[in-house]
Amino acid sequence: MKTNSKRIKKEQLFIEEKLNEIPLDKLSKQSKFCKRKARKIGPAEFLKSFFLMTHSSGKISYKNWASKIGLLIGDTVSKQALWKRMNPEQIKFLQKVLSAAINIKEKINKQTSERLKFFKNIFIEDSTCIKISDKLSKEYPGNGYWDKAARKAIIKIQSLYNITKKSFERFEITSFRENDQGYSEKILEVAKEGDLLIRDLGYFVLRVFKKLNEQGVYFISRMKKGLIILSRDEEKPIDLAKMLSKRGKLDIEVILGEKQRLPVRLIAIPVEEAIASERRRKAKTNRDKRCNPSKEHLFLLGWELFITNVPPENLSIQDIAEIYFIRWRIEIIFKCWKSYFKITEIPKDANKIRMESYIYCMLIFIILFQVSFYNYCWNRFSITSSKVKTRGLSMMQVMQYVTNNINFLVLGFSSMCIDWDKLLEKQISYYCLYESRNDRTNYYQTIKN
Repeated sequence: MKTNSKRIKKEQLFIEEKLNEIPLDKLSKQSKFCKRKARKIGPAEFLKSFFLMTHSSGKISYKNWASKIGLLIGDTVSKQALWKRMNPEQIKFLQKVLSAAINIKEKINKQTSERLKFFKNIFIEDSTCIKISDKLSKEYPGNGYWDKAARKAIIKIQSLYNITKKSFERFEITSFRENDQGYSEKILEVAKEGDLLIRDLGYFVLRVFKKLNEQGVYFISRMKKGLIILSRDEEKPIDLAKMLSKRGKLDIEVILGEKQRLPVRLIAIPVEEAIASERRRKAKTNRDKRCNPSKEHLFLLGWELFITNVPPENLSIQDIAEIYFIRWRIEIIFKCWKSYFKITEIPKDANKIRMESYIYCMLIFIILFQVSFYNYCWNRFSITSSKVKTRGLSMMQVMQYVTNNINFLVLGFSSMCIDWDKLLEKQISYYCLYESRNDRTNYYQTIKN
């Protein structure tokens, strides 16, 4: 019994270990969230109880949250005491904790593909939107394009994920009306020479691509329609549709834009006819009259169009197509947020402070579990488990496991005589692997090959 107790204490517990890496008491004093030593609601208990509350069967409420704090401290806490902590100082505290959590250094997986080792860091940038209570439409106005009278409130979370380090570099909560193009230039604060940036069309700004190119930052992006394309040698306009009608695919050097004159590789890869037909159907039925598609545009929907400044000797046309697939990693991350982490389940009566508190707590939870716990399992069990090493860990499956077993992961197995490591390895190896499929390549296979 003595041995088991020591083992449990040693492993107590992944979430405890990660929170111990963050100077919570120091940050709470800096932000004035806790001006003196807390009698009941300490910073660690505040966060852990939130994790328990959001993934319990009860309502997301002050009462449920307070009961979880009581469970952790072995006492009772009133919902009024918790309500009093909903103030600007608490938001500052959570922002500091989120920043510290992002900066926790994770071990980098040494099995990264040889093709990707050419780059120092590989960044994926994307955003996701969350509908919130219409009472907050003044602070976070939504999309009034279809209904000018609608008081819709939406927040946008901008995310920058580092594939190489398997960690987030940045989060920022913005208004829905602060579009991705306006946000595009902020990447220059992070990306350095030798890094690779993978972006979707929302961030497409030629001026920013030109600055990235001048600073030695590599990029891969889908190409925006309607751009002037010039030949690299003669600098004469290219009729892309006409050129593609004569060729099956393209990998040519061009200049984009009359003003910016950005030198890039333009890559065109045909898509399956079923995909092309569906794209054309959606384009024709788009309700936005500004998007009335031309014949040329409908024709080009039959191709994936990419631009990049990575030389052909470093990445082939097939490499570009496969690596762009990595961008879907952040789509999976966002799907985990909404499917398992309940980031969209903000109480409808929440005011601005409570809403921001909820979002920041969820982002801290995501950093500690979606990123750190996934990396912990991979780094630990890819060595000891042949199944994990061969098939790879599915982030979706790991996150589903986390949310289904949150009490054990936060509170531990303190009442059970059990070998935590062996049980976790056995369950992760059984429940959380990618399925073996021959009809498509998953993320792990793409990175591994």
